[in-house]
Amino acid sequence: MRAWARGKSSTLPAGALRDSTSLYLREAADSPIRWQPWGEQSFELARTLNRPVLIDVGAVWCHWCHVMDQTTYADPDVIKLINEKYVPIKVDTDQRPDIDGYYQTAAAHLTGASGWPLTCITTSDGALMYATGYLPAHPNAARSEDSESSAMVPLLTRIADIYAQEQPQLEKQANALAVKLRYDAANAESTSGGWEDLRSKLLAQLKGEYDSRHGGFGTSEGPRFYDFPAIRLALASGFYGHPEFTAIALDSLKKIAAGGVFDQLGGGFHRYSTDPEWSVPHFEKLGYDQAMALNAYADAYEQSHDEEFARVLRMLVQYVNSNLLDRTHSAFYSHQDADAFKGDDGSYYTWTVAEMRKALDRQEADAAFALFGVDNAPAHTGDGRIILRRALTIDQLAAQLKISPDKAAQLADSATAHLLATRETRRTPPVDRAILTDRNALMAIGYMNAAAALGDKSLRDTALADLDFLLDHAQASDGSYYHEWSNGRANVQGLVSDQAFMLAALVEASQASTNPRYLRSAERLATQIDSVFRASGSGLLVNRDPAERGTVLASMIEDRSVLFDMPMPSVQAVAAIAMRKLGVIDRNDAFTKKGDNLLNTASAMAAASAGTALGTLGLALEQREHGDALIAVLGETTDTRSDALWQAALATYRPGKIVIRLDAAQAKSGRLPTQAWTAFAESPAAKGSALAFVCSANDCAHPASSGSELAELIKSYGVESSSSAVASTH
Repeated sequence: MRAWARGKSSTLPAGALRDSTSLYLREAADSPIRWQPWGEQSFELARTLNRPVLIDVGAVWCHWCHVMDQTTYADPDVIKLINEKYVPIKVDTDQRPDIDGYYQTAAAHLTGASGWPLTCITTSDGALMYATGYLPAHPNAARSEDSESSAMVPLLTRIADIYAQEQPQLEKQANALAVKLRYDAANAESTSGGWEDLRSKLLAQLKGEYDSRHGGFGTSEGPRFYDFPAIRLALASGFYGHPEFTAIALDSLKKIAAGGVFDQLGGGFHRYSTDPEWSVPHFEKLGYDQAMALNAYADAYEQSHDEEFARVLRMLVQYVNSNLLDRTHSAFYSHQDADAFKGDDGSYYTWTVAEMRKALDRQEADAAFALFGVDNAPAHTGDGRIILRRALTIDQLAAQLKISPDKAAQLADSATAHLLATRETRRTPPVDRAILTDRNALMAIGYMNAAAALGDKSLRDTALADLDFLLDHAQASDGSYYHEWSNGRANVQGLVSDQAFMLAALVEASQASTNPRYLRSAERLATQIDSVFRASGSGLLVNRDPAERGTVLASMIEDRSVLFDMPMPSVQAVAAIAMRKLGVIDRNDAFTKKGDNLLNTASAMAAASAGTALGTLGLALEQREHGDALIAVLGETTDTRSDALWQAALATYRPGKIVIRLDAAQAKSGRLPTQAWTAFAESPAAKGSALAFVCSANDCAHPASSGSELAELIKSYGVESSSSAVASTH
């Protein structure tokens, strides 16, 4: 038994985070503040000492979390206050997004606070009493705002004093908020209008919030986030007869990738833009942003065949392969920090004119200064360093320099290579090497989509190796998946996001591979999700009971935020799409109905708050509205003709398409729609042939025997029905 429990010592245990699997927590292990881990024991300590709890929620990639640790939490007055009057708990948002999600929601209700770092003052069972974001240690005398809430020392002093005098009243108020949050989640009402009404609202919202000047959605002067799922929704709507949405999506993707938020030398998207022009980023690079970007740019390239999107895709892959791919385990790391050293904020990525001139010869410098906007009102960081953007296309660069496009491309490539080589001599921002299931599953999907778009089988192999690692090392005995793998073992009870994204990845892998392992694993996981992770009341997918008791989270299971893309794609929508696809692949109506039920429930609950954060849900509705197109490729897997048809099916853009590859025996066994099987079986060329069918709304087109013919059918059959031929016997 610990000393504090045995003798009720007021001294907090030291070094409590040293054995954590979270890098963010381990970095705080030797802090003079005696941080404790989230868990029953820490809350029991608060009850024993009769103290409020201070919960710091952050991440290893979070710049302002580092600033707060290095300034506020290093201040002697703050250290003394916290160690003597609070029980401090540190939470890693990536390791425990369920905890973070609860307190982000509670903080938004109570004080409007959100984001990271999130500072929460709670009761001894975790009920929220106060929340704020970053705070300095002491108030700024030059400012006029209320000093008691503008700095940590007066805030902590006042709350500790009030807690000592009015503890019952504070706990009553905090518990009332906790009850309200539970009630709101468990009793969320569906709205009238149905999924068609929501779909119309979402598309109207996309059009209304589109920023035609800068691309993306929203016109506020504040931070801009990418909304990649909403962009994919716009592309899908464009494919199904609304070309104005295609223009919105392609324009947004080009303008975003041309901005300072995209690393123009090494690839990869920074976390978000601090301005409307996509010029000045927060320099963290989050794994899930790269995964969502891969999906969006793969869609755009397949739809438009514009080489600019292929260039961005290749740079994204270059970044992930170089920085986030764990080649030992064939898995993906989580994120990369913005800061390379104490007090830094993205200097690894930024430049001075002198630094660029030193790295380049005269011709390269002329090209680089024009290409990256250095001589045309460049954006700067707070300390005056230049942020590179893609200010010109290669053709524009050639015209400006009065050289050929080939020469301009050569200079751009050599300048980029020399700048990158110089940059790599700098201290590199560290990478969080945590292997998280939900992030890995998202990245695997992104790699499979990029592989299909670029025709690069190595990317598919990387994705499948990642899934094999998760299947072998992150799977629990019941068929669900743990959230984290580290130090040679799986840790942290699996969250609903791990299950939903893993299901989606397995369903995609079953189409991109002939290995039956992925389909069998998807079937098992889908059954487990439906039986264990579905709420009995709302019907939404939710986290299981948490592993820790004695906290407010023990009774707070449902979280409506998973309807939204916040910040990863909607769990409900991803699972609904995957279930419906699995039902078609398996010809199992039970899975299809589960996906439809989930989609109906999520749509009804989200209808009142339609907006761009519902992009994935909108994409699911768009796909259901236009039917699931099944592309069946028939032929022996060793047949190069069959392989060519398969690759064409995977590489052709059609939202919601489902690709299956079957030999004759599999086709005859019932996995092929009747019309397609009849046409295949009765065709004179059926024996030893390679054919492909596009089926939509229970009808199938004439079989295609070439990749180009198949691609045209995928893009038109069931979309322009007047020009499509229905399968018939020969």
